[in-house]
Amino acid sequence: MITLPQISLMKLAAGVTRKEEFERLRLACEEYGFFYLEHGIPKEQIAEAIQTSRRFFALPQSTKERYGHSAQDVYPATARGYSPLHGEVLHPEAGPDPKEMFDLGIENEGDRRPFAGCTCLPDDALAPGFARSLLALQATVVNEVVPKLGIALAELLGMEEGWFQRYFTPPTVLQRVIRYPSTGGTAAKHTDNGFFTLLLQEELPTRSLQVWFQGRWVPVPSLPDSLVVNLGDMLQTLSDGRFMSTPHQVVHCGPTDRISLPFFIYPDIDARLTSRQGQQAFAVAEMMLRNFESIWQTGDGAGRARELR
Repeated sequence: MITLPQISLMKLAAGVTRKEEFERLRLACEEYGFFYLEHGIPKEQIAEAIQTSRRFFALPQSTKERYGHSAQDVYPATARGYSPLHGEVLHPEAGPDPKEMFDLGIENEGDRRPFAGCTCLPDDALAPGFARSLLALQATVVNEVVPKLGIALAELLGMEEGWFQRYFTPPTVLQRVIRYPSTGGTAAKHTDNGFFTLLLQEELPTRSLQVWFQGRWVPVPSLPDSLVVNLGDMLQTLSDGRFMSTPHQVVHCGPTDRISLPFFIYPDIDARLTSRQGQQAFAVAEMMLRNFESIWQTGDGAGRARELR
């Protein structure tokens, strides 16, 4: 049984244990591309977000669809709002995934850049606590987790001091709530397109998340007080291939539906980035828009899905 590395965010951020934890992080990035992160996010905050999300998904289908992509005043519209079962294609051979979702981001009224603006969210009368709990969780993740981990990753990359603050103030955040039905909910094999992803999972006995490692699919169970981190294609590119953006999938069959709360973390949407050795360069907006076109328009899948057979 393969166990992913476990990293402590508190040790990584400061103190005499940082050097040892920093080396553990380097190994996790180079050998796995996935690791557990002991995070310190209040359990009650996570539990409330899961509970209110479960109540939202239990609403009538016609009600949920009032908050679909067509109701969103952002670009691309598929970056925000509700998506029903079989709405998204993460791998072309698998076709549309049997999962339903709600997407939001950092709420910034009047921002007309790609992946920015405000989400059309249901109010408390319709979905009590849904918007409030998700935005509260977002604030904790963005303010307490993202900078500490991001600064450490930038240091591992060998970037100059202040690089992370320069290119992630603010970050671009794609926050998602996913419901996987108990009867065969899936997310087909793919890689994530961004810098890194933070995943909060329900602590269920089923091991639905699977990571491709050493030629086979390895289950990744949830651990108490830990989230799962996986590196994305942007970070692999910026490391000139030294860090791993590892393929993964979700195959869920169990006694209950599964609620998943991923945060996809990207640099500022206007950033243009160059790898440490100068071998790779890309514009964040262009790479993100190309990925969304592949998922939602051409059906070619997410990240490097087309390379995965």
